[in-house]
Amino acid sequence: MDKITLEFRDVSKVYHLRRGFFAGKKAFYALRHINLSVYENEVLGILGESGCGKSTLARLALGLETPEEGEVFFEGVNFSAFSEKERRPYRRKIQIVFQDPFASLNPRKKIYELLAEPLMIHRLAPKRELRARVAEMLTRVGLREEDMDRYPHQFSGGQRQRIALARALILSPKVLVLDEPTSALDVSVQAQILKLLLEFKKIGNLTYLFISHDLPLVLFLSQRVAVMYLGRVVEISPTEDFMSRPHHPYTRLLLESVPEPDPARRKLMSHIKGEPPDPTLEFTGCPFFPRCQEALSSCEREAPALKEIAKGHFVACHRL
Repeated sequence: MDKITLEFRDVSKVYHLRRGFFAGKKAFYALRHINLSVYENEVLGILGESGCGKSTLARLALGLETPEEGEVFFEGVNFSAFSEKERRPYRRKIQIVFQDPFASLNPRKKIYELLAEPLMIHRLAPKRELRARVAEMLTRVGLREEDMDRYPHQFSGGQRQRIALARALILSPKVLVLDEPTSALDVSVQAQILKLLLEFKKIGNLTYLFISHDLPLVLFLSQRVAVMYLGRVVEISPTEDFMSRPHHPYTRLLLESVPEPDPARRKLMSHIKGEPPDPTLEFTGCPFFPRCQEALSSCEREAPALKEIAKGHFVACHRL
């Protein structure tokens, strides 16, 4: 059986928003009862539109947020129950590459400082070895040794993302969370970064949690895909099943939304009706119910459980 590296058990996350000085607070339900496992040395793609809870899931995986309900396990240990001090040794093992490399790199620090700082914080190298370690890491991501004495603004977007990747990898993590890592880059630069990610995964036996709303990229990089909608996971499947046998109505609509380059094979796209429910309100039914063209009466009353319908293929839908 595959070893589980990262696991979310019945995780919910609520943000309390102040509506005004006299109006009190309003609850925003970012995640609702998430059950998800990430296996060792796999790429799990997290797919969904903006606001579905993908980035909140990433922050919980990194220990930057704590769940309102449920638990987050890393290598079998309840990581979410730890204090800040107890999390430090685990933080080194889970790193992240953010969407915007310019925003994630301190513009006042040289590249050497940005890459040497994690090594110093975690005491992974003596001071005399820092420049050599940084130079080696920069070379591995396709940059030059002399680049360590420059500032982030002196690099292109693709080069800055290479630096962000180098900063995450210099700690030799086990899990890399990729939160829309190529969405701010040109298509040609995207291909270069994806190639680099695949090379590092092969060499370092890394586990990737690849978060994106770009369906073709997720399908290209991932072995399994988890689809999220309004804070819930609605389908999990191996990538080949995801393409050939999608079951949830929302998943099918996502696949239909991908443009077909061959005019002879193009078909009329289905359109999603209605609006999603207000995420600041509690609701008991399926989150996709107001927009689903195949909804049953039970969909409004009860949220469907995530059930295994084939080996490794899970779907949350009353119609199955």
